[in-house]
Amino acid sequence: MELGDLKESKILIVDSNIFIAKTLFSILEAFGVGKILVCETLNEAEKKLSNTKLDCVFVDFMMGNRSGLNFIKKVREGKSVKNEQTLPIILNTGMTDIDTIIMARDAGVTEVISKPFSPDQVFQKMENAINNPRAFIDVEEYVGPNRRRRRDSSEGWDGENNRRQSAASE
Repeated sequence: MELGDLKESKILIVDSNIFIAKTLFSILEAFGVGKILVCETLNEAEKKLSNTKLDCVFVDFMMGNRSGLNFIKKVREGKSVKNEQTLPIILNTGMTDIDTIIMARDAGVTEVISKPFSPDQVFQKMENAINNPRAFIDVEEYVGPNRRRRRDSSEGWDGENNRRQSAASE
């Protein structure tokens, strides 16, 4: 799916904070997303996942007394008839400490966006999740996108914080 085809896409927003959900909805609507579904609980989101073919999901880290990471793990288990395990999932969170990021990565999240977010950040994360998917891994210890992003197998690691890149080449 290309971002130019957003009018044909279905995106699910899972957030118990109605202000954040409405903000994300407005941003996605401005991008021309065809169908935007909003769920305020993880139970609602699990039903939508079972009944609706989705192109991308935005899920909040904390959903009342449950974590959005549980929802992500459920998607990655591949029990949905309508959606693949590889469904792009973007975690939106106000907690960006390293432990939270590691938990998100280990749950199988595709991208993480920190609150407050801008439309440009939403677009960038969605573009990465949809157009630049990482290799998918399904092993006993982990199911989800490769935790590291590579340009391709013959080149080095990609990213703005590439610590392997020499200072002289910048």
